[in-house]
Amino acid sequence: MNRFFFPFETSLVITMTKNLAKLSIVEKERFFDSFDMVQTDCDGVLWMLAKPFAGVDRSVRALRTNGKRVVFVSNNSVRSMEDYREKVLTITDHTVDDDDILHPAKLVIEYLREIKFDALCYVIGSANFKACLREAGFQVLDGPDDPVSESIGKILKIIDDGQPVKAVIVDFDYNMNNIKLLRAQMYLRHDELFITGAMDTVLPLSPRMRLIGPGNYVEILQRVADRKPIVLAKPGAHMSRLVKKMYAIEDPRRVLFVGDQLDTDVKFGHISNYQTLLVGTGGIKEEHLQDKVPDIVPDYYIEAFADLEQIVRDVMMYKARKGDKAGP
Repeated sequence: MNRFFFPFETSLVITMTKNLAKLSIVEKERFFDSFDMVQTDCDGVLWMLAKPFAGVDRSVRALRTNGKRVVFVSNNSVRSMEDYREKVLTITDHTVDDDDILHPAKLVIEYLREIKFDALCYVIGSANFKACLREAGFQVLDGPDDPVSESIGKILKIIDDGQPVKAVIVDFDYNMNNIKLLRAQMYLRHDELFITGAMDTVLPLSPRMRLIGPGNYVEILQRVADRKPIVLAKPGAHMSRLVKKMYAIEDPRRVLFVGDQLDTDVKFGHISNYQTLLVGTGGIKEEHLQDKVPDIVPDYYIEAFADLEQIVRDVMMYKARKGDKAGP
């Protein structure tokens, strides 16, 4: 990352993004040699909805073949681990290890185990998210999903039910409703844990279709409960700490985080002190980076993840030529 400091304006930092495709071969080699692990977002980077972007398989293969570990990091716990394995298998020639796939449900489970949590959770989330917690042995209370009578007396019995809830956990829920938010609010009046998975305020299904994300609901709960959540999805600092622990990351600057969104992916990379690479397939292009605040400006930019294959090929050919010249 290039940073320019002005002697009389010490608080001003200008971050310059480097376009990988425009770097000299020496700069490309320096970039390639600067990281050992690639952590990459999935939706919008490797695939959009069900379809992988053309060429991402070759880039993943090129990175892995040349010594880089690739970890797939998503904010989407709606998709099951089996579905993730199947999708990742389509873009890699390696056997997929579950340790190479991260999503909020896995991180929530890791955190609850770390703090030795053993009590009832109220969970707003997808069926898969709740199933993951239940399969891990945690007690889950959820709902209601069905309509309730429009009577304050009946509603109070549902939302203020006296259940011994000790943690409120919020992630993406296709069936979100006002009663669930009210129920979470009631539980958060006390000293329960407040944990969130995905904090995305928009869900980019395509460059032209962006849906309301779960972060909007979390913001409501934060305001009414006057509580800050433990965020176990991008761009949460608690997630950053857990991921470094899980992968024994000693030098975060040796990690490259690849994403397509500024507020989640790039911000998470900066919070983690990783290097950051933005791809343009999520709708954010190089020209959109002007006048952005430094914590969401990436170190590098490339049009598509698939273009990394050519970067790796260029570097490997350059190294081979250097090796030939250094020979007898």
